[in-house]
Amino acid sequence: MHFTGLWVDVVVTDPPYGTGAYATDTIVLTGSMLAAWPRAAIFGWPERLVALCMDAGRIPDEWVVWWPTNKPGARTPGLSRESEHIAIFGKVDGSTVMRRRSPNATGRAIATLRGNDPDWARDGDVWRDPSPAAGFLLGRLHPNEKPVSVMRKLALMMPGGTILDPFMGSGTTLVAAKSLGRRAIGIEIEERYCEIAANRCRQEVLGLA
Repeated sequence: MHFTGLWVDVVVTDPPYGTGAYATDTIVLTGSMLAAWPRAAIFGWPERLVALCMDAGRIPDEWVVWWPTNKPGARTPGLSRESEHIAIFGKVDGSTVMRRRSPNATGRAIATLRGNDPDWARDGDVWRDPSPAAGFLLGRLHPNEKPVSVMRKLALMMPGGTILDPFMGSGTTLVAAKSLGRRAIGIEIEERYCEIAANRCRQEVLGLA
């Protein structure tokens, strides 16, 4: 599919939620944008993702709940937020996304099956990967930074080829793609995050399998 003159195979992105939590958190993904992406994985609060799907006239093929084990529930009106969600559009390969049963390596993705090895199990639709940085916010490279392990699993599930992240932030999607030997294109409006992403991608990235 084409995106501003670029040819990409899949979109994996964590767009701003539009809550004003940081300077550019007012730019939101639109239904017309989603309608143009046949294969995509999009992060968001559940009610915002549902509204986006209705606006785009699309039904997700998969729906993942990311429950970071180190995140306290956010203080918001109504129910506290303990999870974020990922709407996935297009056929996925769930056979390549697995996790070690040991709690010390939960969410570690690998590219090949381990047969009947009892130490490995296929991931379901609730992912318990810890959020980056101690204390959830302190030490983050971006206010809405996601763990590399989650982005790796999404990249493994989506078809091969070039990945686009049009809201790349600090470049976690690109780092995950590089660790898997995948080509990726990132777009970011804030220069300081472009620099962070470039520096992260310059560093040697080792496979996490």
